[in-house]
Amino acid sequence: MIDIHNHIIYEFDDGAKNLEMALDMLKMAADQGITDVFATSHFNEVVHPEMEEDYFRKLDILRNESARLNLNLGLHSGSETFFHHYIENTIKMRRTGTLAEKGLYALMEFPLYLMPNGVEETLFKLNTDGVIPIIAHPERYSALHERPEKILHFIRFGGLLQVNAGSLVGDFGRTVKKIAVWLVENRYVHFIGSDAHSTGGRCFKMDKAAKMLADIVPADYLDAIVRGNGQKILDNVPLEKLAVQEPETPKGFLSRMKEKIGIGVR
Repeated sequence: MIDIHNHIIYEFDDGAKNLEMALDMLKMAADQGITDVFATSHFNEVVHPEMEEDYFRKLDILRNESARLNLNLGLHSGSETFFHHYIENTIKMRRTGTLAEKGLYALMEFPLYLMPNGVEETLFKLNTDGVIPIIAHPERYSALHERPEKILHFIRFGGLLQVNAGSLVGDFGRTVKKIAVWLVENRYVHFIGSDAHSTGGRCFKMDKAAKMLADIVPADYLDAIVRGNGQKILDNVPLEKLAVQEPETPKGFLSRMKEKIGIGVR
C-alpha cells in the first residue's frame, strides 16, 4: 500500500512529537504492508525558507533511520496545504508544494467547519497550470455534511478525492463514516490515506480500512485507491478525471405549477 497523507515529520506540526514516535509510526506502517509514505506536513500561505529547510532535514533523518532499521519504506516529500486564494502561487514557489517534488499533484485541505468562497476558481486555476489538486478528507468537512453531494463539485472542477482510513473505520463519528463509505462505494475516491498523526488514536489504519472495503468494492478498485493511484503519483502519471453527472437545475415555481396543471405538457 502507498500512503499519500500523514504527519510523520516530527516536532514540526501537530504530528509526531519526536523522532522516536516518528520511527514507531513508520514501523507500524511497514508492519501493515505500506511500502511508500508521503510526509505531508501542514503548511499555510506563508512558508519561510527556514521551515522548508527544517522539514527536509528531518525527512532525511527519517530516511536514514528507517534504512538503518531495515523498514523498506520509501519516504517522499509533500505537504497538506491549507486553502487560501493564492494557493497556486504558494504551490509553485516551494519544494514541498507538490508531492515528491514532481510538480504534478498537490494535496490541499479546507477549514473543517466553513467552506470558503472561490474554491472552484482555485481548482480551475491549478488545473490550468498543470497541477492536479487532491482534496484531503472531504468527508470530514462539517459544512458539507447536510449535503454531501456538494463534495462532487470538487471533482467537477478537476479535483481528486482522498478519504481517510480513520473515517472509514468510524474514528470520526457515524456521519463522517457514512459519507466516506458512500464516496468509496460510488467510486468517487482516488486515494485512501492514513492522515496519521501519532502512534495513538490517529495512527496508520490503512490495513483495517482495506479489510473493511474488501467486502464493499471490487478488488481492482480497492487496489487502485490503496496502491495503484499512489504509484502513479510516483511515476508522475496523470490520473484520469472522473465524469460526474451535473446536478439538475431546480425548477422555478412557475414551471412547477405549469407541470402540475398540464400547461405546455404534451
